[in-house]
Amino acid sequence: MKILMVTNKVKTYALGFQNVLEPLGKLGHEVIWAADFSQFVADKSVIPCQIEQIDINTNPFNKSNATAYKQILDIIERYDIEAVMCSTPIGGALARLAAKKKDIRPVLYEAHGFLFFKGAPLINQTVYKWEEELLAHYTDVLITITNEDYAAAQKFKLRSGERPYLVHGAGVKVGVRVEIDRAEKRKSVDVPVDAFVIVSAGELNKNKNTEVVVRALKDVPEAHYIACGVGPEKENLEKLAEELGVSERFHPMGYRTDMAELMAMSDVFTMMSFREGMPRSLLEAMDLGLPCVGSDTRGIRDLIDTHGGYICSPKDPKAFADAFNALKENYELRRSMGKYNQGKVQEYSADIVRNELYEIYKKTFAI
Repeated sequence: MKILMVTNKVKTYALGFQNVLEPLGKLGHEVIWAADFSQFVADKSVIPCQIEQIDINTNPFNKSNATAYKQILDIIERYDIEAVMCSTPIGGALARLAAKKKDIRPVLYEAHGFLFFKGAPLINQTVYKWEEELLAHYTDVLITITNEDYAAAQKFKLRSGERPYLVHGAGVKVGVRVEIDRAEKRKSVDVPVDAFVIVSAGELNKNKNTEVVVRALKDVPEAHYIACGVGPEKENLEKLAEELGVSERFHPMGYRTDMAELMAMSDVFTMMSFREGMPRSLLEAMDLGLPCVGSDTRGIRDLIDTHGGYICSPKDPKAFADAFNALKENYELRRSMGKYNQGKVQEYSADIVRNELYEIYKKTFAI
């Protein structure tokens, strides 16, 4: 069967994409992948299917999405597409509208995070929710990856009459072990050898909410915070750290290629976002045996429970500080939580997810 897969911007052939394309290949399907590959940083020959460039934009109001819609229609005609699968809010919307216009069935949508999550702005709770409810009528199979989205999807009326699926995220590599000299690694990034080290990974922007941990740092004596990632909030965060008197303990690290080593030298991983899907960096930290402190939001609360860490309000620096202090003062607690997380993350392995998707694709795209 000729299947068109539509996503947004693609920079690398990430494991999540591999976990989608491998089951489809095993089932004997021909996949044409349409996305914005203009910033792809590797050799495109690693992608095991035909690819097509489309001018899709993550801003729903960008005029280029009208061009992308026409490009998708053209691809459907040129390849005689028999089925459509899509993900991401914009890619999912354009692909499903194009499939409806061309009367293509089946249509599968993999939701990596609805925009109308709990705590979202009013426009998300109304306009974007209405949009997903409407597009469900043009969807035969809906895959979700978080409990909150799965519960919300139960109310959608899919064209096929089927119920939505819940799979264990996009799949991560598990069993990763990093052998390092913790003391030397800490010295290399100007962190005291005997410090309590907090680490995070993610863009420095408003949604990732790095600010709450910088504020919490004031009440966690002798702790150092390594914030890995780039973004527009870097200067504001450095200024805030200066005002709070914690600038010597706040380390914005920029983009890093040694995240596993930085996690391995740390004592706790934190993720404090207002909005998440199924965060890969959190899963990777769990696999490395770190206790985790996260915000009470979709995706994060799917992964962190009381056996493996703490859940806090994303607006409450004191709650984060209390969690960090509890871990800072109790090595055995850190060790037991980290060991628990290593066991829990097995459910989200790439092998598990590939098998789940294989069964769904086998049923959906029957030749």
